[in-house]
Amino acid sequence: MGDPKLIYSLEIRVLDLERKVEGLEKQLEASLSARKTSPSGGLAPLPAALLKRINDGENAVRVVRQFRLMTQRELGDRSGIRPNHISAIERGMSYGLKSARRLSEALDIPVDVLLDRS
Repeated sequence: MGDPKLIYSLEIRVLDLERKVEGLEKQLEASLSARKTSPSGGLAPLPAALLKRINDGENAVRVVRQFRLMTQRELGDRSGIRPNHISAIERGMSYGLKSARRLSEALDIPVDVLLDRS
């Protein structure tokens, strides 16, 4: 029917991939479980390098949006804020608490990250 060595090789690779997927699923489950029980209310932690960029004066919305690999349009869809308004915020326009809450929820960060720098 086929080359037995090739079939065996493919079966080994499939088993290896299944084992890797199982390990990743366990890591994901542990991560989600930790987020639910974390004191930060289940928000994803930001890497120190990102917080340093924000503390050095970069716009927090832009830094986190880019870290989350989101476009302004995607952030707008998730937050209910028009993309052109997000663009203005990223250029330094001030914004209120309501917008800060919407952005923090959409970006999955604590609102104080945005309020301390806005």
